Amino acid sequence: PLLEQPNLNQSIHQLPALHFPKQPMAKFTALLASLTTLVAANAEERSGFLSDVYSGKVPKSKLEVVLAQHEEDIAWSKPLSAVRTVYCKGSHCDADAIRLPNVGREGHTFLHHIVNNYDSLSDWTVFSQADKPSDGYVDHKRGGGHLLSGSSFEDYLEPQQDQDSLFLMTSKVHLPTLRHALRSSFKVNPLQIAAKIHSKTGVCPKDEGEDVWGNFREVPQVRHYLERKCGVEESAMSDAVRTFWGDFVQLPMPANEVVHYAQGARFAVSRDRVHQRSKAYYQQLLDAVSSDADPCLNYLFEFVWYYIMGAPTTAPCPFSSDDSIVATVEGRVLQTATAGVSGGVSDGEEEEAKSMTVSMTLEVDEADVANLTSDEGKEKLAEGFANAVSVDSEWVEVEVTVEGRRLASKSVSVTYTITFPEGTSQDDLESVATTLDSSTISESLETSIESATGVTVTVSNVATTQSWETTTTYMNPSTSGSIRSTITSIIAIVAAIMMHGSF
Repeated sequence: PLLEQPNLNQSIHQLPALHFPKQPMAKFTALLASLTTLVAANAEERSGFLSDVYSGKVPKSKLEVVLAQHEEDIAWSKPLSAVRTVYCKGSHCDADAIRLPNVGREGHTFLHHIVNNYDSLSDWTVFSQADKPSDGYVDHKRGGGHLLSGSSFEDYLEPQQDQDSLFLMTSKVHLPTLRHALRSSFKVNPLQIAAKIHSKTGVCPKDEGEDVWGNFREVPQVRHYLERKCGVEESAMSDAVRTFWGDFVQLPMPANEVVHYAQGARFAVSRDRVHQRSKAYYQQLLDAVSSDADPCLNYLFEFVWYYIMGAPTTAPCPFSSDDSIVATVEGRVLQTATAGVSGGVSDGEEEEAKSMTVSMTLEVDEADVANLTSDEGKEKLAEGFANAVSVDSEWVEVEVTVEGRRLASKSVSVTYTITFPEGTSQDDLESVATTLDSSTISESLETSIESATGVTVTVSNVATTQSWETTTTYMNPSTSGSIRSTITSIIAIVAAIMMHGSF
């Protein structure tokens, strides 16, 4: 019981350096005393309500924690057993879990709970995926528990006065373009030192100090994934998202069409907040995600849980000047999309044919070479590289050449060519170049490639060349008719040549 206390592991790492005696028994006694002191300190900091939660004194009518489980280990939530309800869709369900068909992901689970308990909901319900909460989220392979740095799962358990919900916002998205701005206290890279939120109920950044919104950026992999998942062409995506808002959210669109959301779909709401909408409304949402194991709508629901849990009349976070600026981007994107269409005339600059070539040397065990040079191996190499630099693996082509031998290992020369889709901004291309220019890129590539291929590699001699074609069209107002003068520049830039070790 001592070691099962929530957040204890994190607290242990915060212990000051201790000088234990060399004798084993004395050392153990000193360690136990330190742990006991630490647990006592944690208990003193915990509110009376939370202490009652962990001691089983709080009934589910007051607090309920709903976990959406597939195959995740839920041992971390054992101290919350008295208020926990687990819905399991996998093959390893606890005896007390409620089994559901494997459809609709966590959106189906949350909506099933609301519809089937609408008239007997707890005063305060916490909804969460079943993964153990931890800071940030890197990607689908390296994971992350979706907490803001400085927050904990306990923050969701106890409502503050006059609070009808708790959404710790990690992102905001301009719906028509799907451009995203991330919060600096949300960790998205294993090496990132994230800012910490200002308080346990830091719903939004204060936009002062280190906890702030980042700039809006294109996230092509998100947009293209949704296009494929939802079966929508790129040119129709803006209209499709607006239609989704009208059909399912059924509220006035927020200013500048910017919505705030909590990545990972973790939030807490009061019964009164849920009851702002009818049971029939939630049934409509549930029906929409009840036929597919991985429905498109569930990804869109993640953007809008704040807006469909009840019917809020105010935005969760203040709007900033960046929100109004990003709203003008849609017009530019649409203008670019209509270039070349009959009757379409555009002035200014259009960027096409953006690509980047990245070469490197991998040192691998000779026995593993075949695992990298096969067609499947090349696909895995592309996947590992794409994960390391945050691009879509479908944009990446790989060439592999086996070079010299060194003892029981071989040198493998790998060249990656990234072809960015039309409409990718210069900022996004430079973001990838910056990642590749990082002093830790070799380590990141090693980790990501090993995760994708199962092969241990040593990366060195990383060199990056990026090139793109820019076409600028000028209109000559002094000449009758539409006389165009087109200047095409081919720009080749050696963005970074990094040497990390040598043979």
